Amino acid sequence: MPPPALTDLIDLGAKRALVTGGGRGIGAAIAARLREAGAQVTVADLDPSAQGSADEIGAAFARCDITDPDELSRTVDVAAGDAGLDIVVNNAGIFPTTGPLAQVTDEFVHRMLDVNVRAQFSATREAADRMPNGGAIVNMASVAAIGGGAGISAYAASKAAVVAMTRAHANELGPRGIRVNAIAPGIIDTPGVQEQLAPLAAGGLDIGKRIAANPVGIAGHPDHVACGVVFLASDLASFVSGHLLVIDGGSTA
Repeated sequence: MPPPALTDLIDLGAKRALVTGGGRGIGAAIAARLREAGAQVTVADLDPSAQGSADEIGAAFARCDITDPDELSRTVDVAAGDAGLDIVVNNAGIFPTTGPLAQVTDEFVHRMLDVNVRAQFSATREAADRMPNGGAIVNMASVAAIGGGAGISAYAASKAAVVAMTRAHANELGPRGIRVNAIAPGIIDTPGVQEQLAPLAAGGLDIGKRIAANPVGIAGHPDHVACGVVFLASDLASFVSGHLLVIDGGSTA
């Protein structure tokens, strides 16, 4: 029997997908690419203005604070509908520079871990219960989980936890037909990154040059990450699970 056609492997028609933090930046690009591949997408975001982004691509929208268990459960239910979920992208998270160790409060660390780790763990648990036919879960990690970096210790710790969680869940959920992978983006040109770098730009930093400071020599854009998500969510990656896909223009090579 001949192997399936390449176009069939990437076809997500009839698949139901949930993208958390899908209102802007990387999340919005992911939602758009999943829709382009044919998936029925639900965009979940804390910001109600994300409704507009969802409408533009023909996706459903659910306002959701992923740290609220009730809101999260309701959102997963809406995205699953009667047929169940096929794809979940745990993209929502916070990424501010944490500052020197001596200045990082326990409250800040608690908030970082609650959003980036505990809520993502809960989303995976809720989603897996609504994947009767198996599926694909893609978690958003970061190159900070690999290389650390001064002034981002709480963030780096949270993303390293995401990588470990991804591998553990890949082992646990694999027998149920659920693949679990993660993506580690490098510096990506998003509104959030622009906001973070703005104070440094006031001191003379060339933001564009900084974002493009990688071996490939081009700025990372949300669509670079989105294409990686489509690969991991599709049958192109049917034998890929527990993997960390680094998308950073070679910065960590």
